[in-house]
Amino acid sequence: MQFVLFEKLAGLKGVEILLFGAALLTALGLTIAILRYRKARSAEAAGQPQKTRALVYGALCVSLSFALSYVKLFTLPMGGSITLCAMLPLCLYASVFGLRYGLIAGVALGLLQLIQDLYVVHWAQLILDYILAYACYGLAGLFPRKLQLGLTVAALGRLICSLLSGVIFFAEYAAGWSSVWAYSLAYNGSYIAVELLLCIVVSLLPAVKRMAAQMKAA
Repeated sequence: MQFVLFEKLAGLKGVEILLFGAALLTALGLTIAILRYRKARSAEAAGQPQKTRALVYGALCVSLSFALSYVKLFTLPMGGSITLCAMLPLCLYASVFGLRYGLIAGVALGLLQLIQDLYVVHWAQLILDYILAYACYGLAGLFPRKLQLGLTVAALGRLICSLLSGVIFFAEYAAGWSSVWAYSLAYNGSYIAVELLLCIVVSLLPAVKRMAAQMKAA
């Protein structure tokens, strides 16, 4: 593991500072969205079964996504891999139980990923690559009846986080490329796009549709 606390931040310049600020604002926005959503929801006793069911399925889906993330179909030399549809269970969970639960489950998965393949050069890179990137899976909760669209938006959210991380913290690997943006987009987009396609194909299977129906009806 590599960890450099302040050197990367001190070296940020111009647009990189703006991008880093945007990432922090995104994190703040997600936090405020969760808090406002919780405040808007009344704590009625009738809501307890829904909450309990969401927590149980959340634990199961996070565990399943984490387990599938160990099944790597292809791994890139400097991080990033194509897994056996690891994002699908969590996105399915978010599409059933909504944005709030999806974001929380995504953050939980991101924290678990720290155990699996921790590679940190700066605390801000940790936030981008592990916390925000996996929290984006919860964005599937914005599309409760359109899982494929939810998967696409979730993957795009993760790609944006990985793109920014690549530009800010791993620009030295872009030697030979005309643009560090092109390098980061090509590198991160390659494995995220393939996994997205796999997840979309699998999400169309009858078994996945039955699972979604069962989660809604339970």
